[in-house]
Amino acid sequence: MPMSYEKLFRLLDKRELTMYSLRRDKVIGTATLEKMRKNEGHIDTRSIENLCKYLNCQPGDIMEYIDDTETGG
Repeated sequence: MPMSYEKLFRLLDKRELTMYSLRRDKVIGTATLEKMRKNEGHIDTRSIENLCKYLNCQPGDIMEYIDDTETGG
């Protein structure tokens, strides 16, 4: 799990947005959003770009790199 998207979900909560909002407004697909929620798989840079445009933020505001060697993973 080198990438964590916990920041995204905290940002959504802070702005009173939901995962449904992202799907309804066609920002990101359901499967991609589910991968982000579970911190699994690879996310296309277009999805990151769409999220940043929609949320008016930078990639570092919605994701962070977690070094597996530090956590024993």
